Amino acid sequence: MNQIDVCINYYGKPYHTAVTLLTLWKHSSRHIHKIYLVIEKIQPYYQYDAIPLLKYFLRDLPIEYVYPQYFYYSGNPEESWLSDPEKRYGLKYQYALEKSDKEFLFMSHNDCLYEDDLLGKMLTRVKEEPAAASKNGAGTVAGIGLVGQCWNCPAFSAKLCDGSRFETFVPTKGELKELVDAHNPPRAHIHYKLIDREIIHPLPECRLNEYACLINVPVYRKNVVPTGDILPFGGSWHGTDWGAIWFHSLFNRGYKFINFPFEPHMQHAPFSNNGSGHRADTEFDLYKNTEEGAKTYLLSHNLIPKDIPFTLKLERQAIRTKHQIRNLLIKLKVKLVG
Repeated sequence: MNQIDVCINYYGKPYHTAVTLLTLWKHSSRHIHKIYLVIEKIQPYYQYDAIPLLKYFLRDLPIEYVYPQYFYYSGNPEESWLSDPEKRYGLKYQYALEKSDKEFLFMSHNDCLYEDDLLGKMLTRVKEEPAAASKNGAGTVAGIGLVGQCWNCPAFSAKLCDGSRFETFVPTKGELKELVDAHNPPRAHIHYKLIDREIIHPLPECRLNEYACLINVPVYRKNVVPTGDILPFGGSWHGTDWGAIWFHSLFNRGYKFINFPFEPHMQHAPFSNNGSGHRADTEFDLYKNTEEGAKTYLLSHNLIPKDIPFTLKLERQAIRTKHQIRNLLIKLKVKLVG
């Protein structure tokens, strides 16, 4: 199988991002042609000055830096906007999924620690899968990775389903509603809404988790807007999470998804005590502490230099000053108008 491309969206966490890409490169560089590093238009805690630092750490990697004009965080644009490429490119991973010329795109969160060649193992598993025989491509592997947000799913709580059984556990509308009634998952109101719309299987929390997964690029392009009619991966279109409606739609067209848990080959949020990186977006102390853990890891494994060039320090200070002045002017304008 030929080399593939990689895509990571950068929303803060420069040291985590460096850990992610430098350890991925350490174990899987022979598979990688290009890395798309998407720098979100908005950055948490005004840490725009960290971007030059990140570029310095990653200077030896084959990276294309992408700067979308739009930023949706956990949302998505109106469906009517999707004919506009710039609005689509604001969705997570969409730019790379449209621009890559490789068969597969590897997508990863920017707070991962790769400890083995997970990418190579996924490629080997896909290669072992029997080729699809249908004329329309159904039966082809559309993606491989950890399937299911099982921690949010009532069927998992009832010990009826998990990522290895998502294809065969097919409840009726009534049975699924009873499971939601009995186990009251965190997004129960969304489950009820989807059940009423006859979105039963795969279950509402089922998706290919983008912590670390491979996407079949030709299958994606053939079926997804703007070429096809399926909504893009990077939107929470029916209120659940990224990739859920895309996963549901492709699965029901007959495409395959292979459940391939990332552990023990990769750790997600390795410097957090809760296994999740999301909370750090709104809890600055947690953000600082986990970033310090990532920095310590990088230094102790000689992945980054202890000292950075003086010119880089000046560049970072100039960016900080620019944003401080901008924020001061905004506050002054608000005070004068209000």
